[in-house]
Amino acid sequence: MELQRATMKLLVPDDAVVEHWDLRWTARGKVKDAHGRTGAEPAVAGARRIRLTGVATDSEVRVQRSGIAVLSAMCSRAYLQDLRLAHRTGRHPTIDDPARSHAH
Repeated sequence: MELQRATMKLLVPDDAVVEHWDLRWTARGKVKDAHGRTGAEPAVAGARRIRLTGVATDSEVRVQRSGIAVLSAMCSRAYLQDLRLAHRTGRHPTIDDPARSHAH
């Protein structure tokens, strides 16, 4: 990824480990993950590992989990499109809960 004077939101599951050690900062910036796990703790069996790589300049990465991630997803344009498609096809929306994409 390449960020320049930008803010990026990552919507991740609660148990995901976000590693940002390979992200190169060329100016100020940070990763904000208030409730997350870093790669320093022992891995939980089955937990997802997300590795951020690339360059960031005067940028910020915000990691959102749980209810905040669901609310962020539900306030997006993609969610509105997903709702419309779900209504037309008679299925459930999947943006707010990707696990539903495998349910019938």
